[in-house]
Amino acid sequence: MNEKRAIELCVRHQDPLGFEFLVKKYRKEALYHAVSMMGNYEDAADACQESFSRAFSAIPRLKQLDFFYPWFYRILRNCCLNMLSRKKTAGGSGKNNWEEVTDICIRANPEAKLEKEEDKRKIWETIQQLKPEFREILMLKYAGDKNYREISKILGIPRGTVMSRLYHARMAFKTIYLDGSQGKNSNHKKN
Repeated sequence: MNEKRAIELCVRHQDPLGFEFLVKKYRKEALYHAVSMMGNYEDAADACQESFSRAFSAIPRLKQLDFFYPWFYRILRNCCLNMLSRKKTAGGSGKNNWEEVTDICIRANPEAKLEKEEDKRKIWETIQQLKPEFREILMLKYAGDKNYREISKILGIPRGTVMSRLYHARMAFKTIYLDGSQGKNSNHKKN
C-alpha cells in the first residue's frame, strides 16, 4: 500500500486499514514534532494520540486529500498549542526534560547529534524560551531538515512567510543564546 491508496481508503471508503498505514508511516515524525513543541515525551505522546484520534474522526468528512502529513500536522500543531496554552493557564511549571527530548531528537535524526552535553542543554533551554511559532519553525528547518517549500506545505503558509518567520526566529534565538552566554561569562569573571 502507498500513501495515495491509504488516503483513498480513508476518504472514500472509510477503511481503518488505510488510516493504520498512515499512522505507522508518520507516527515517529509526529512524535518528533510534538516533542519539539511540547518539551517532554509524555505531553508529546498525549498530543499525538489526541491528534491522530481527531484526524481519524475528521478524514472521512473530507472530499479530497492529496497529502496526509501537511493536513495532519495542522491538527497536531493546534493540539500542541492548545495543550501548551492550557498548561500555562493552569500554572504549569513549564519545566522540560531536555535530556529526554534531546535523546528523542537524536534518535530521529542521528546526524543532528551535538558534541557536548552542555551545548545540547543550552540550545534546548534557548529553544524553549522562544515563542511557539519560532520554536516550531526552527525545529522543522534544522532538526527536521525541511526546506522552505516543505515547511510552507506543512504549516500552510506562503514561502515568503516561512523565510520571514525563520529570520525572526533565528534573531530571537541568537539574542537569547548570546544573553545567556554573556551572563555566564560575566559570572566567570566575577569568580
